[in-house]
Amino acid sequence: MSEPIVELVEAGKDYVSGPTVVHALTSVSVAIEPGEFVAVVGPSGSGKSTMMNIIGCLDRPSYGVYKLAGIRVESRSNNARAVLRNRLIGFVFQGFNLLPRTTALENVELPLVYRGQRASRRRAQARRALEQVGLGDRFHHTPNQLSGGQQQRVAIARALVTDPPLLVADEPTGNLDTRTSDEILALLQTLNRERGITIVMVTHEPDVAACASRTILMRDGRIRSDKHQGRPRDAAAAAAQSRDAADSMVDSERGGA
Repeated sequence: MSEPIVELVEAGKDYVSGPTVVHALTSVSVAIEPGEFVAVVGPSGSGKSTMMNIIGCLDRPSYGVYKLAGIRVESRSNNARAVLRNRLIGFVFQGFNLLPRTTALENVELPLVYRGQRASRRRAQARRALEQVGLGDRFHHTPNQLSGGQQQRVAIARALVTDPPLLVADEPTGNLDTRTSDEILALLQTLNRERGITIVMVTHEPDVAACASRTILMRDGRIRSDKHQGRPRDAAAAAAQSRDAADSMVDSERGGA
């Protein structure tokens, strides 16, 4: 049996501000197996973002154990955690975090630049990643020439270009309309089901969380429930319904004119 790709054991995070100690995460234990699609949900201040930062090696727990792909992480230096991030994790953020004056292709190449890969190889890998997210015709477009959904696809391609086993998504649909959100979620479901990429997604939206196969509810720095969903919401079908409804509305307006 393979070991979990993410494993927290009695992990906690405390922030000290003068005489005050904030317990952002308290004795959390959770294991995420390879190939799972997990949504982490909860209200503001619940600890979900703190847990995501620890899972993504952006922060370390104050106490407890964190293993990433079997590797103990919590005691490693900042540089060592940065290496693990670059090798094992792809990130997708709500704000896209694309370089504004840089083409889609160059944005996707960036993680490979940090790896020191030669230009020809990283350019080929970036092209493949963009093609995988349906942007094979947008290589040379800058972010201001792309829609919000296309920008998020570029961000997903950038996260995938290093072939990471784990994708961490922080509110990946937060800046998108409903139909575009469903299109992005459909892409994430495809990556999870067809390529076996493990996805940990933070969200506060029930419809978004319903697309995952497992939902972890956080409250007051603790896990309050951890449930598997037998039939996740089909984001591709929902996106298709939205497109059909929009087309019908356009046809109706044309007929009325």
